[in-house]
Amino acid sequence: MSFRILLAADGSSMARNAARYAIQRFSLPNDACQVDVLHVHFRVPSRAAAALGREIVQSYYRDEMHQAMKPVQELLDAKSVTYRSFGKIGTPAEQIARHAEEAETDLVVMGSHGLGGAKGLLLGSVAQAVIAGSSVPVLIVREGGSKVWGGGVLVAVDGSEFTRKALAYLVSHGDLLAGDSEITLLHVTAPDKKFSISLKARDVREMEDAEFERAMAPARRLLTKAGMSWREERGRGEPGNQIAEHARKEGSGLIVMGSHGRGAMTSLLLGSVAQKALSACQTPVLIVR
Repeated sequence: MSFRILLAADGSSMARNAARYAIQRFSLPNDACQVDVLHVHFRVPSRAAAALGREIVQSYYRDEMHQAMKPVQELLDAKSVTYRSFGKIGTPAEQIARHAEEAETDLVVMGSHGLGGAKGLLLGSVAQAVIAGSSVPVLIVREGGSKVWGGGVLVAVDGSEFTRKALAYLVSHGDLLAGDSEITLLHVTAPDKKFSISLKARDVREMEDAEFERAMAPARRLLTKAGMSWREERGRGEPGNQIAEHARKEGSGLIVMGSHGRGAMTSLLLGSVAQKALSACQTPVLIVR
């Protein structure tokens, strides 16, 4: 079965870093993988375009797209990876999400400077909006994240339908996403301090044990049916931070998480577990809607 990867390119070191991670993680060139490189350029305002003329504007687009895709293309060429290149005009997040769906892409790979960066096209608003607006899974690679490409797969488990979809995606593409790497299922309990005060420590432990079992049961069934092995871990605290910290300590090469997103192109997951994990760690994070 073919697996199509879309590399979003904007000429930045973040996009190049994400492409490097994809090459390493998926052992490109790989007969099982097809690769697309996409750059989306904002449209020149209509008044400026009219003043400059169509020929000059089109030449400007071609030059900008060439420069934006060049760093990623050079990496792929150096590894003899076959790929297709696409340049589009419009709003980056909308065009990336649309192209991914129309091209029947299996995974979008994007670079990220992390939250709060003043510059850089990919994560800030664009990557957040792609995750929110696309039904295609999105892999976010932070700066420096390509250094941990060979580690195990950490799956955040909470027993929800979103976790089930993330695990189903991992199972479907296990050879590529996990390979021989160890799979760890992590469930994090977020203590309710007000509620815990009124209960005995033993009662709290029993409730947390029951919560852990409820979260793990669907995951165990899926992985068992697929013939995959795994180990289980549990944490306690703020889930996003705990997931990031566990990945750091274990040297994980990939975090897999489910997410409902928000649907709005400007407000993805703020305050959510996935958003906190994305902002708190260097480990690449795969978000499955």
